[in-house]
Amino acid sequence: MLSETAVEEPSIAAVTTENSVVVISDDEADNTLGDSVIILGCLEQSVLEEKTPEEVLDDELAVTFSRKGNVLPHARYDCTTHPFVRTENDTSAPIEKNSDACGQCFCYLCDKLASLCPHWTTPSICHCNAHNKSKYWKAARDTALVGVLTMFNLDLTEIDANLRQGGNRLLKFMQELSAQYNDYLIGEQLSQDVSYICVCDCHRGQIQKSMGCVKCNYYHAETRIYRYSPVYDLVSKFLTQVEQENPETAAVILLGVAKELMLQKERPQTGQAQDPTSTLKSAVVHLMERITVTLQKMLVLHNFPNNLYRKFVDFFKSLVFPPHCYSFTNRLNVLPWSDYLLTSVLMGQNVTGERIKKGKKEFLWESLPVVQARVKRMEDEGKYRQLVRYLKAVRCNNSLPLRVLKDKIPLYMCKYGDFCDAAHMLLTWKSVGCCIACRIIPAEFAAYLKMFRTRSYPSDNELLGQEQWLIHPDSVLKPGTSIKLAIQILYANKQLYRNPKCWISLIQTWCSKTILGEKGHLETLSCVEPAVIFQKDIVHLSLGVLEDLKKQISVKLPIQFSLLNFEAELILAVQAVVRILLDLDGQQPLNSVLEMVFAFGSNLWALKLLLEGISFNENLLYEFSTAFKQELCSQSLFARTIWNKQGPLYVGQLITLFITHNHVMMRSAAFVIMNIILENFSQFSWTPYVANFLKNRVLTVSCSVLTPVEQHELEDKIAVFQKKSISPAIGE
Repeated sequence: MLSETAVEEPSIAAVTTENSVVVISDDEADNTLGDSVIILGCLEQSVLEEKTPEEVLDDELAVTFSRKGNVLPHARYDCTTHPFVRTENDTSAPIEKNSDACGQCFCYLCDKLASLCPHWTTPSICHCNAHNKSKYWKAARDTALVGVLTMFNLDLTEIDANLRQGGNRLLKFMQELSAQYNDYLIGEQLSQDVSYICVCDCHRGQIQKSMGCVKCNYYHAETRIYRYSPVYDLVSKFLTQVEQENPETAAVILLGVAKELMLQKERPQTGQAQDPTSTLKSAVVHLMERITVTLQKMLVLHNFPNNLYRKFVDFFKSLVFPPHCYSFTNRLNVLPWSDYLLTSVLMGQNVTGERIKKGKKEFLWESLPVVQARVKRMEDEGKYRQLVRYLKAVRCNNSLPLRVLKDKIPLYMCKYGDFCDAAHMLLTWKSVGCCIACRIIPAEFAAYLKMFRTRSYPSDNELLGQEQWLIHPDSVLKPGTSIKLAIQILYANKQLYRNPKCWISLIQTWCSKTILGEKGHLETLSCVEPAVIFQKDIVHLSLGVLEDLKKQISVKLPIQFSLLNFEAELILAVQAVVRILLDLDGQQPLNSVLEMVFAFGSNLWALKLLLEGISFNENLLYEFSTAFKQELCSQSLFARTIWNKQGPLYVGQLITLFITHNHVMMRSAAFVIMNIILENFSQFSWTPYVANFLKNRVLTVSCSVLTPVEQHELEDKIAVFQKKSISPAIGE
C-alpha cells in the first residue's frame, strides 16, 4: 500500500520517452517512510511535452545558421558538466568526482586551469575540493592571492600593484634572510688564539696554533663563535635599496623586515665583541632605529589612505618586541595630519600647542624625525604660515636639532611677506635660552640685512648659497626698522660684533639700493652728500640712539631721520661702526680695512665721517692706516679692479680724502695709492683726469695740511700722471 506522504509530495525523478513511464520518488521528502514504494503509470503524453510551450515562429524569420554556445571559464564548483560536492574543509583526498573537470574549469585557489594546478589532487591539500562557500577555502584563497600581505589584514580591494610588489620583494628577501640567519645560528668553529693572544711565557706575543704548555692550552682550544655581522650587512644593503622604492612598497617591506628581526634570537657570546654589529642585540637595535625613522617620515610625507595608515600602525603595535627593543614599541604613534590638536595649531587656533583633555594637559610633542618630515613637507608645499605656527608650538626631546629648525622661522616669515614680525622675531623670541640673533653667523647676518633692506627672500628654503632671490611686492617695512634691527643684532651677538665682515656688510647694505638687481645682487646707491650741519645733527643724535639700541630697548628714531632717510640711516650705520672700532681698540688686530673702504662705494663723504670718528684715538688711527696700506700692497689686483670699475672721478676723490686728512699716517695712504697706479701705469688710461682733479682740488686747498715734502712729492706724481695725452680737466 502507498504511503500518504509519498502520494502527497511526489517529485519527478526521471522521464522515459520510449514507454512513457513516469518514475516518482520521495527521496526529497522530509519523511523517509516508504522509500521503497514507487508508482509506475502509462501516459498518453509525456510530462515534458505537456509543459513545453508552443513556439510561435515569425513567418518572416528564417534560421540560416546555428551552433552550440561556448562554455566560458568558470570555477570548478560552478561546472555544469561535472557535479560538485561541497564540504567545509576536506583536504585529505578528492571527494567523489570533484577531481573531474572540463576544459574550462579553473582552480579556486590558484586562479589557473585545473589541468595546470600542481595540487589538484595532492593528498592533504586537494585543491579540487575548494569552493567559495567555505570559510576555510576562502581564507586559503586570500592567502594564496595576497601572500605575505595577509599579515597586514588587508582586503583584496585594498591591495594595489605597489603593495603587491612590496609583498613579493619581502617574500624573496625573507628567504635570503632566513638562510643567512641559519648560518649565524650554526656559527663558526675557530681556535681562540685567533681572537686572543696567548700570555704564556713559552710563546708570548705570538698568535699561532701550537699546543704550548699545559698552562696555555685554553687559549689554543677550539670554540664556536657566532657573528651577526653578515646578517646585519645583508639587511643594511637591502634597506638602502628599499628606501628608493615607492612609499607603499617600502612600508610593506620595512614592516615585514621589522617582524623578522623581532623573531630572531641571540646565540651565546664568548668574550666581548669589538664590533657592535657582530652581536645580535646591538645590531638589531641599530637596524630597528633605521627602520622606524624611515617609517615615521613615510607616514608624514606620503598620503596613505586612512584605512591603510591605521593597519600599518596596528601591525607594528602587534609585534612582540624583545627586551632590547622595548623602546620601539610606540615609535609609529605618529599623529595623522587630521589630528585635532595638530590641526588647531596649523590653523592658528592654538598658538601654544597645549590643551586640556579629560582634566589632563596635553602637549604637541613629536619625535625629531617626525618634526623634520613635517617641516620638509610644508616647505615643499609652500605652507610657510602653517610651518611657522607648527615650529612655535611643537616640542621635542632633542632640543638642539629642534632649535636649528626653529631658527629658520624668520626666513619663513619673510617668504610670506611679514618682514616686520620676522625682524622682531630675531631678537625677541627666546628659543632654548636665547634669541635667534645670538646664534646667526656672519654670512646669515649679511643675508638677513639684504632681505630686510630690499624686502626680498631666497627662492629656495635655505638662507645661504642661493643665487636666485624673489621680491615680495606687497610687504611693508617701517622706515628705520632695518637699521635698528641690524645694529641690535650686532650688540646681541658678540661673534658678529667682533667680526669686521659684519661691519662691512652693514655699511655695504646701506650703501645699496632698496631694490635688487637683475641677478639678485645688491646695486650700489650713490647718495648726494647732505649739508654739513645735517651731518653733524645726525651724528649727535646717533649717540643717544646707539646707547638705547645697545640696551635692547624699543627705540624711535628722531624726526630728523625722516628728512633724508637714506643718508641719515647711512650716517647711523657709520657711527655704529665707529663705536665698535673704539670699543674694540687694542683687543684684536684690525683687518679687512681695504674691503671696508671699498664698501662705501662712491659715498666717500660717509667714509670721511668714519675717519673723523676715529681720529680722536691716535692708536686706532695708526692701526687703521697701517692695515689699509698693507692690504693695498697685498691685494693690489683687487684694488686696481675696483678703481677701473669706479673710474677716475672715484680715484681722484679717494686720494683727496686721504691726502687732506690732518694725520700724517692717513696722508701717507694716499701716496701708496698713487704708487700702485704708477707701478701699473699702462692699465689706467685715465691718469690725466686724476692728475687734473688733484691739481684743481688738492694743491690749492691742502697747502695748509701738506708738508713741503708731501706737496713736492704730490706735484711730482701729478706731473707723471699728466704724461698721458692731454685731457680736459675734471673738477673745474
